[in-house]
Amino acid sequence: MATPVRDCPCHSGLRYRDCCRPYHEGERPAPTPEALMRSRYAAFALGLDAYLDRTLVRDHPHRNTAPPPARFRYMGLRILHAEGNEVLFLARIFDKGSDRSFAELSQFVREPSDVPGEGLVWRYADGDLLEARLLPPSIESLTRDSFLALLQRHAMAN
Repeated sequence: MATPVRDCPCHSGLRYRDCCRPYHEGERPAPTPEALMRSRYAAFALGLDAYLDRTLVRDHPHRNTAPPPARFRYMGLRILHAEGNEVLFLARIFDKGSDRSFAELSQFVREPSDVPGEGLVWRYADGDLLEARLLPPSIESLTRDSFLALLQRHAMAN
């Protein structure tokens, strides 16, 4: 029997039942892009593939495809910027001891829900990411604009 999740895997500091579980179980949709981002991170950590699929925009290339096997350890999520339909976050993720952490500036859109009467819901559209090794040593200094500048600099170098 699996041990029930107590602390939310999104690292909000809240209990799972009071944080992402209601979104995962379809009790209500995530009210903001930040809440959806947190719930998606938690869903990755918990292997909730159906939730990840239904929170992608309808025309997302990965919607209705089999996800890769879960093998990562989700060690932390830090929201650095959340405004409008954008969320900049740092995800601490490890794979067999290797650091796979990254920062991403995600874009979200509102689309009609698949649940009758639910109206518009937030869905993940896409994002730009940088591996943690390309980020400044002091993550506190990372803003939306400095992230975009780093992204552009890295793209020009490659």
